[in-house]
Amino acid sequence: MNTPIRIKTFRSKTLQDAFQQIRAEFGPDASILETKAARFGMFGRSRIEVTASSSHHDTNTSLDSMDAQEAPESLEQGVPDTRNLDLANSTTRTIDSDSKTESFENSKSERLADSFVGSDSFGSQSRSFVNGSNVLTQLSKELNDAGIEAGIASQWIAALRDTMPPTIAQDIWSLRSELRSWIRDLVHAAPPLDIDRTGQQVLALIGPSGAGKTTSLAKIAANLSMEQGVAVGVLSADSHRLGSNYLLQNYAEVLGWTFVVAESSDHVAECLRTLSHCRIVLVDTHGCSPGDDEALDQLNQLLAIINPTETHLVIPSTCNSRSFLRFERGFESLAPSRMILTKIDEAGGLGAFFSCLQCSSLPVSYLTNGQKIPSDLIQATSIRLAQQILSTAE
Repeated sequence: MNTPIRIKTFRSKTLQDAFQQIRAEFGPDASILETKAARFGMFGRSRIEVTASSSHHDTNTSLDSMDAQEAPESLEQGVPDTRNLDLANSTTRTIDSDSKTESFENSKSERLADSFVGSDSFGSQSRSFVNGSNVLTQLSKELNDAGIEAGIASQWIAALRDTMPPTIAQDIWSLRSELRSWIRDLVHAAPPLDIDRTGQQVLALIGPSGAGKTTSLAKIAANLSMEQGVAVGVLSADSHRLGSNYLLQNYAEVLGWTFVVAESSDHVAECLRTLSHCRIVLVDTHGCSPGDDEALDQLNQLLAIINPTETHLVIPSTCNSRSFLRFERGFESLAPSRMILTKIDEAGGLGAFFSCLQCSSLPVSYLTNGQKIPSDLIQATSIRLAQQILSTAE
């Protein structure tokens, strides 16, 4: 019986130490998906991160054959390193996140969602029945810490004071719950991707450079292939970003996607024919500034050739509300139908974007909160958006 594939990121001071950890956990036939240098902590301590997968195949290249004394060339260049990737035919897969293995044989969406948004992410206090004025003062402070605009926060506090019965007005936990229920009706989440509809679906991701399009695409592709068993094709329309294409190529080989790179706009149609057998095709596009008319025109021509079923605008939640509106309006000419909000973990919540999300015509399809593939991807719902809007930044 085949052993399920596991994927895990190992962090260590040196590459040699990381390889030793991988060998101890996955054995000598482990495959290296990605290597990179990173800094952590207040004083910027340098660490090596190596993402590896286990293997149940007989292979000619093993971890024991690697030279761990020096970092692979890809580490210096900031691109993934490809090692022993003959894993495409596996059907049962698991992901190991730190010390815990998550199986994708059963649906894990709600479990991941609970770990992402938490059972009560807005404030850490337990139920407290104290003077109502003190409760509202505390709640006002939490709204400010969450990044809610002062005018909106004042309106909410006044509404709670005027409409809530005394028993609820003195319970901060109940007031938080009431606010969430209000916000749920004011923000818009896209329904889950309908993978049962007839015909091939093509999803294109667009957005500014550095928004997290490639990582988000990899998470969506991994989720579809590992958890839902969908035949996935990935088309990179950005042939100049070698690091991104190496990342997608590595995961494609391990998880069984069909991956192609369009060298030019003339090559796109041929690539789509290569992916004609795939149930869902995900398209990674080049990042561009919303003020770069020439780049936007090129992207518009690309989308005209691809004719995507859905176009998702990727916006980093680390930007401010002014940039958020600039991205949304700048890419409006490309007719996106959905929005993906990335880097929630770095932003500490979505409070600063509440008014933007309330007024936006684009429903939110996904939230991402880290670099782990695919676990740091959450299907957006109105309650999850409300929890993140009211999430107090750490």
